[in-house]
Amino acid sequence: MIRHWWRGLRPKRRLGAGIAVLHAGTVLLVRRGDNALWDVPGGGADAGESPEDTARRELREETGLSVGALRSLGVFPHRYTYQDGNVVDWETHVFVAEFAGGEPRALDDAAEVRWWPLSALPGDVSDATRAYFAALQAVRA
Repeated sequence: MIRHWWRGLRPKRRLGAGIAVLHAGTVLLVRRGDNALWDVPGGGADAGESPEDTARRELREETGLSVGALRSLGVFPHRYTYQDGNVVDWETHVFVAEFAGGEPRALDDAAEVRWWPLSALPGDVSDATRAYFAALQAVRA
C-alpha cells in the first residue's frame, strides 16, 4: 500500500528539446502560452523521438521555421511544476542553429515570438531558461 502511495508522489520523468535560433547577434524566443515566460522554442519528446527530431518538430510547430545543422548547447536537467500541481523532472537537450530564413510566427502553444539581442535577453524566464542563456553566452563569448 505504501509503495503505491509513494509512486503517486514521485515526479514524472520526461525528455525535452529546444533550439536557440541565432541571427545577427539575436536569438529567437517564444513567450509560452501556459506561463507567459520567454523560452527557446521547444517541448516534450514523443515516444521514440530523438532529441534532434523533437527540437526540429517543436521549432516548426511553435514558429513555422526550419533550420539546418544543429549544434548541442547542452543537456539541462530541471524540475518543473505545472499550474495544476503536476511535477515533471525534465532532461532538456538544447541545440543551437543559425537562422535559415522565413518569417517566424507564434503558433501552437507560443503566445508571441520575438528576436532578442544576445546582449539584452529578457528577465521573465524560468530558472531552466536562465541556464540555457548562461550556456549560450558562454559559447558566444
